[in-house]
Amino acid sequence: MSSNAVQTTKEEILAHYKENGFAVIPNALSQEELDYLNGLVDESLKETPEHWHKPIEGAVGTGSFLAKHPLEMDKFIRHHKIFPLIQEVLLGEARFAQFDFRDVSVERASASEMNYHRDISYYGTIGGKIYDPENPYISTYACVIYYLSDVHDCCPAFSLVPNSHMYATLDEAKEKQGEAFREIPIRGKAGTAVLYNITTYHTRKGGQADCTHGRRTMHNYHSRATSYPLTNWATVPEVLALSDDHDTRLFYSQWTPNQIKFAKETYTKPIPPYYPVHMVK
Repeated sequence: MSSNAVQTTKEEILAHYKENGFAVIPNALSQEELDYLNGLVDESLKETPEHWHKPIEGAVGTGSFLAKHPLEMDKFIRHHKIFPLIQEVLLGEARFAQFDFRDVSVERASASEMNYHRDISYYGTIGGKIYDPENPYISTYACVIYYLSDVHDCCPAFSLVPNSHMYATLDEAKEKQGEAFREIPIRGKAGTAVLYNITTYHTRKGGQADCTHGRRTMHNYHSRATSYPLTNWATVPEVLALSDDHDTRLFYSQWTPNQIKFAKETYTKPIPPYYPVHMVK
């Protein structure tokens, strides 16, 4: 499997995802969309650096854009090219889980290596499925990472191990997969999207010492209606969570205790009775 292979048609993307647990989609974002998003990131890093967490393995990050630009960010969260694919792999049950941006500066590029890991629901300890063998696409959760900058051979790069979702450790994946075991670094131009099952082992490979680019990404996580919420920190603005549009309300309806608390404290409309507001102080 080539590390620079891409899938372009819906059929290719879904077939590759079904076989490997991920797909690489070129030109998922237009140049206009890239200019808009990079402009927001540049402005935020300069004007409101306090909205970004301190470097973790070389990357700063923020989840603040959804609150500040809810309608604009919703267009990227449910992107017209990618969201139909997400719905396909999540059996039409896609729900908002998490949305954030990350930036690795040139100075931190060579120190941005992470360990291989997989993302497990915050609620996984109370019975959340790690993967769903009854789903042809396996996934209980799916993420899209969008490259907002070109990722060259010298740059930090997203990397994953295909079909490693069923193993307890990376060592077990190496042992059981044998010659089929691969670590696939994903490189490509700005606008490339990587759609993957989040319980696949993945990481960020560090950049080379002479890297002059760094790396910037947008991360868009989804759970399924039949899965537990992914986190207990992401919050959704009222204009989306209580939208007049049924599909929008449904997509943003997987409320956590933190979301309920946020709604009680900030929303102006009455909170629908199907959210257990009485259970959260």
